[in-house]
Amino acid sequence: MDTFMSWEAKDWLQRGGELLATNPNLAQRLIGRSILQMPEEPICYFNLGIGLHQRKRIDAAIRAYKACLKLPSAPLIEAENNLAQDLLLKGDWEEGLKLYEHRFNRRPGNFPNFEKAFGPRHYGKLHKGRPLLLMSEQGLGDTIQFCRFAIELQNQGHEVTLLSQPKLVEFLRESSALKRVESHLDCKTELLKNPLWIPLLSLPLAMGCTRQSIPHSGSYLKVNIDEIRKWKKLMKTKQNHRLVALHWQGNAEHEKSLYSRGRSMQFKDWLSLKDVEGLEFVSVQKGEANKQLEIDSGLPFIEGQNLVSQSFDFIETAAILASCDLLISNDSAVIHLAGAMGVPAWLTLRWIPEWRWGLEGNQTPWYKSLRLFRQLRDGDWEAPVQQIQEELKIAFRN
Repeated sequence: MDTFMSWEAKDWLQRGGELLATNPNLAQRLIGRSILQMPEEPICYFNLGIGLHQRKRIDAAIRAYKACLKLPSAPLIEAENNLAQDLLLKGDWEEGLKLYEHRFNRRPGNFPNFEKAFGPRHYGKLHKGRPLLLMSEQGLGDTIQFCRFAIELQNQGHEVTLLSQPKLVEFLRESSALKRVESHLDCKTELLKNPLWIPLLSLPLAMGCTRQSIPHSGSYLKVNIDEIRKWKKLMKTKQNHRLVALHWQGNAEHEKSLYSRGRSMQFKDWLSLKDVEGLEFVSVQKGEANKQLEIDSGLPFIEGQNLVSQSFDFIETAAILASCDLLISNDSAVIHLAGAMGVPAWLTLRWIPEWRWGLEGNQTPWYKSLRLFRQLRDGDWEAPVQQIQEELKIAFRN
């Protein structure tokens, strides 16, 4: 106690900051002590906002970030980024989308290269007459989720080129209505002379989109029927069984920040689903997490699981998902793939999800075929998995 009594404001702030990830309740109290002694220090309010976010007190976190931004020497880039995401998470798209435009101040990515090649990016409403160049950003799931806006602009008569990650180019060319999807650009082509270029996740703001007006929430990606036939043969499923695809981990690189951590699960989290009769499972997990898969774990996996595990591209994954009755997955690119195809999918969400999923409810305006299962406590997957187990018994009751 004597040590605490001798602490200065900077000590309360430092110790509170160290506890933000592991004990946000205590962190908030310690940071509150620092604010009493340093009411004009912006870092106090910034850290308080993080602690409140971690406790799912989103309205209070928003107030803390706004207080931070009013003070001189505020960590402008970081505070604006967190504030934008909390506004969007709360459902305030009007203010949140405007502030979200500052995200490139934090991570410029290819932004400077585009400015050098094509001049300043376009802001404001979109007008016909000049070709549109849309720059993919962030993860593969983001490109799948937001390419719906590129499709909608093309439907409206705009000349659209989507610059996509190489892994998605062939799939989007084959499966979407987009006429031009590229992995790199030749700036000398006629098509790209004097274009308006826009980051892909800026389109909801540019198009005046609200949660009630998201386009193509049913489906906007089709699947190659020959690929479906091929994989139905290769999977060798049992007759009179429902086929459920499983996935449990997304890109680990995207979970390094407090606002994204905890999205992924472990394969062992699904083992209780073996108690549901009449089901057969197929893992569509790729990457390092695929090593967690245990075909002999008691879950009845398809005979062709090894071939599925060796499949690689999005065309094959889409055909496999289209052959399933249901996908159950964490927050990852594969859930966006299923939703964009209109495949029934159940999504497990951490206690404080990413902004696109909102704070409550089991439905999402992004995809009609998705159903959301949320954690009741931070880090505890037992409750949503148990709910999924019960819902599977009801949904696939013979």
